[in-house]
Amino acid sequence: MSWRPSGDSRSSAPSPLASGPDGGPPVLDPALQGLIIAAFVVGLVGLGLMAAFGGALGTAQTGTAPTTAAAVAPTTAAAAAAPTATTAAAAAPTTAAAGVVTAPFGPALATGTGTSLSLSTDPAQLVFDQPALTVKSGLVNLTYTNGATAVQHNLVLVNGDTTVAEAVNTAAAAQVTRQTGGAGSVPPATTPNLLLGMQMLNPGEKATITFQTPPPGTYTFFCTFPGHFIAGMEGTLTVTP
Repeated sequence: MSWRPSGDSRSSAPSPLASGPDGGPPVLDPALQGLIIAAFVVGLVGLGLMAAFGGALGTAQTGTAPTTAAAVAPTTAAAAAAPTATTAAAAAPTTAAAGVVTAPFGPALATGTGTSLSLSTDPAQLVFDQPALTVKSGLVNLTYTNGATAVQHNLVLVNGDTTVAEAVNTAAAAQVTRQTGGAGSVPPATTPNLLLGMQMLNPGEKATITFQTPPPGTYTFFCTFPGHFIAGMEGTLTVTP
């Protein structure tokens, strides 16, 4: 004898699917539809928020890029500190005035090693420290020192006595009218009877000049700075065989 339960054995729990109208296809429960729609809306909102925050973050990171640091690179300082060739050229020492003698001259000039002589000037007086020099005929190396403390001096050797020296001194004085100051008071190299001449030396300055002596005899040397020869600044060079 079989036992069969009474009534309907199917579960009485409500189904999420309900029959459509007139027995049509089933439809979702309205409550479940609401949940699905709410979840979908929440998802869209979340995506929108993520997009919004992501864009803001990207903008903030881009704004903090170190572009300003590049703008303050020390290019201007380097350019300003670089010395220019023009400034350097402007600071170069100038040459002597045109026409002013700056080296020994005369037909007696020579080169080589010969008899050594020295001559200087008095620190305060317009005189040479040796009014007379004697040397054997031949090559001479003369060291001349301006021992003065305030004025320039030079040395000129002529073939003759005081009268010849006076004429050469006059030729030197004539140069001053075309030169600057006493530095121009040097006779031209072509002056008659001139054997040897030197440029003006500043106080304390010295120079060595090499020359070939003229034939044995007595010759005159003196300073051609304006007023010095007239004041008695002269001496004699005696050349012996």
